[in-house]
Amino acid sequence: MRVGAVYFDESGNIVANDRTVVALSDAWASVGGEPARRVQSVHDLASDVLWLTNLTWNNFFKAGLSRHPNFRSDGWLRTLFGQITTELGVHGSDVSPDITVSAMATVAQRVADVATNDYKVRVKSARLNDDFATAINAPASALPDAYYPFFEGIADHPSVSVIQTANYSASSPTVTLRRNRLAHAAHVLATPVPPDAGWELERSVGSGSDQWLESIKTPFLVRCTISNVNPLMAEVLSWGSGSRQVREWLTDLEWRIVREFANVNVHAALICSKEAQVLPQAAMLPSGSMAQLSYTLGLVAEQVWTAMVSRQRYKDTTRYTAAAAWLRSCDRMTMFDYAQRLHARGVVVMSYGVGNVVARYPEGGLRRTLDIATDLALMPPASKFSEARVEGARA
Repeated sequence: MRVGAVYFDESGNIVANDRTVVALSDAWASVGGEPARRVQSVHDLASDVLWLTNLTWNNFFKAGLSRHPNFRSDGWLRTLFGQITTELGVHGSDVSPDITVSAMATVAQRVADVATNDYKVRVKSARLNDDFATAINAPASALPDAYYPFFEGIADHPSVSVIQTANYSASSPTVTLRRNRLAHAAHVLATPVPPDAGWELERSVGSGSDQWLESIKTPFLVRCTISNVNPLMAEVLSWGSGSRQVREWLTDLEWRIVREFANVNVHAALICSKEAQVLPQAAMLPSGSMAQLSYTLGLVAEQVWTAMVSRQRYKDTTRYTAAAAWLRSCDRMTMFDYAQRLHARGVVVMSYGVGNVVARYPEGGLRRTLDIATDLALMPPASKFSEARVEGARA
């Protein structure tokens, strides 16, 4: 399949309190990384190409493109259009838009080639990882109705929004610091996860619960109250922040880490009678001695692991699996480790999860933030290195 990118002029959009007008004219377009050309309308674009646009989902929907099978919003590859170009150093603020769209078309085409050739993905969904889920046989949920809400709150919590004691200006710039995508995907998918069956609720949990829970060899959830968080870690932990619902339940992965920094009073436990196992999809990640150096394969790896934490069809709705809750927990707790190390070195952490940490930096503080991040094996976007060089020249 042929894949292209369209970079609509942002000056054509009008956003106001009472209306949003999205202009689908005046854009740069490229197919598969070929030299970009100027187009005046979406009707100038080839009909045998899948077009990745720089439109947010909201603007994409308002423009009516969600009804057209040839177009995708900026989140088709999960990592946003603008974030990818920033990571590659070809953001619209760094280079001319024709270069931006040509680079984006190259990336999108290469990811699509790997998806269709190596994974036999049939591209039809709004997000590529949904199509990956079908191709790699991501399991449907079989969790009992009575217990499903306990897992949903965990699986539906992709990132932690850090609540700051001091209110930092929203105008202060941020930088996304990312683990190597393939390495992170391999780490997350190496997590042994429980099945959806074999769960039993234990309500009579009282004093001595920690010792009892430590003796359990199979996966479990705990319903608990968290209090007296270590002041040095309270901000970064920001327990429950970023979740779509109140977090009462923790996986055993979360419980083991959170209790190091806070009092965790356990009220009940949901215990699985079956042992945890690594998912077979872990073996489907891109491999090879140089694979971690490939930006394309990094994005592919991200499709694979995020496919395993997505909702899958269940009767007339969609649901998460128990495995999704465990994989999300592993991702969050892994990035919490990076977040607390950044915090300990004076970096202001704004959020973490999905393999990255978002940090805010003061004027003149970008270079220091980048140095700390790379020292911790986190990769900042290439565009930020260019910005730091300019910042240093002005100093």
